[in-house]
Amino acid sequence: MRHARTASVLCGLMLCTGAAMAADDAPSAGECFAKGFKASDADAVAACYAEDAIIWFPGGSMAKGRQAIRDGFAHFFSEMTIKDAVMADIGHVMGEGDTRTAWGTYLIRAVVKASGAEVAQSGRFTDVSKKIDGRWLYLVDHPS
Repeated sequence: MRHARTASVLCGLMLCTGAAMAADDAPSAGECFAKGFKASDADAVAACYAEDAIIWFPGGSMAKGRQAIRDGFAHFFSEMTIKDAVMADIGHVMGEGDTRTAWGTYLIRAVVKASGAEVAQSGRFTDVSKKIDGRWLYLVDHPS
């Protein structure tokens, strides 16, 4: 269940950031994340993070590096089916140039595969993204 909370929080983070950064021509890391998360695709989600990115999952565990982040989401998707992921509040973004900081809230609805129980996760997030080779990628992701 810890992985479920972690991935839920992250999804909310990415969704909020995506809407707030829509003014840039390049898709935001949030838009990238939302697409991969809704498809339950750990590889697509991991591609939204820089190679040396860090994520702190709710409950205190940390993953460092794209592969470790991918593995965390793969575990989550093996246990949960995503029903919906929506913004509960528009995220806030500040920064200039190729680095941005964003924060906001989220709501995720999923089904536990083992039991069929429906769960809802809501929370808040803070993240930092950077434009690398023309793409916005997460450097730091901290949902709670």
